[in-house]
Amino acid sequence: MNRRVEIARPVGVPLSVEVTSAGGRRPVVLLSGLPSELAARLARAGFAVVAADCPEPEDIGVALDALKRGALNLEGGERVALLAADEAHGRPAAARDVPWLVVLGATDERNVDTIVQWLARHLV
Repeated sequence: MNRRVEIARPVGVPLSVEVTSAGGRRPVVLLSGLPSELAARLARAGFAVVAADCPEPEDIGVALDALKRGALNLEGGERVALLAADEAHGRPAAARDVPWLVVLGATDERNVDTIVQWLARHLV
């Protein structure tokens, strides 16, 4: 199931995210700046995925805080990790004790398998 959700930011327009999940209690992966194919692959691997285009690193914090307070209606939101396209976007995750990983070239199947293994170690 895919759905769009708007998350209120402290200032400005809401942050739009796409939630992909088969339902039920699943660990959650927040993606920022990564290809949509990765979201589909992670969902097939058993994760709930929140894909957000976060232009500012602070937007990661907005999305993580929304997950933690249950605003995205995902069971398992207390077990979350961030996959980001750059290190600056990982800092808000680190400040919230959320495991994070910078991913470059994530569309290669071998890289995706390695990412799934890393997520399984940190979330399952």
